[in-house]
Amino acid sequence: MIKILNFKYIKNNFLSEKQFLLHENIYKNSVNCLNLFLYKKNILFKNKFELIDILNDLSEFDKNNFSNILGNYLNHEFYFKNICFNKTICFGEVYKNVLINYNSYENFKFNFINFFINFTGWGWIVINNNNFCLVKTYENNNPMFSIELGGYNSYPILCIDLNEHSYFIDYNNNKKKYLESFLDNINWYEVENRYQNFILNN
Repeated sequence: MIKILNFKYIKNNFLSEKQFLLHENIYKNSVNCLNLFLYKKNILFKNKFELIDILNDLSEFDKNNFSNILGNYLNHEFYFKNICFNKTICFGEVYKNVLINYNSYENFKFNFINFFINFTGWGWIVINNNNFCLVKTYENNNPMFSIELGGYNSYPILCIDLNEHSYFIDYNNNKKKYLESFLDNINWYEVENRYQNFILNN
């Protein structure tokens, strides 16, 4: 069974408590839907990432249904884990990659905002063939999924929810402001830890 993580809300300039709780409730519902599917199908697993491999053993109908349920859960958990409610500074190997690819952190922010501003779905920084990339996934697809299932066979290190439910209470139609605020409230320690895990396992 997948456990629901409790994310503590702290008053901040990024998300109101109302916006946060609405979004968190969507995450909790995603966990409940995933656990119900696993129970009905009697699927056993040791860790959540094994569930991606299990996709390949399902019928086409169950594969499409389960990828949507699993992606919804994984994506929301990635998102909540990589936000925080105070400004932190990009550092370490992630920062080195930002400089290699964008020359400066300001250029990275400019490209990040412009790449995602008109997109609805999920935005990511991933490692693909050892390249540091910005990518988009539609609906509840996850970049770890196969290309057939709307992914990139890639390792995600940062996630932003670009669906309306993640920002409309606080930002209405001002997605640019949401993106700017997100960039000021990234938990770079979590992102760097993901990158270090990638290095250790590859």
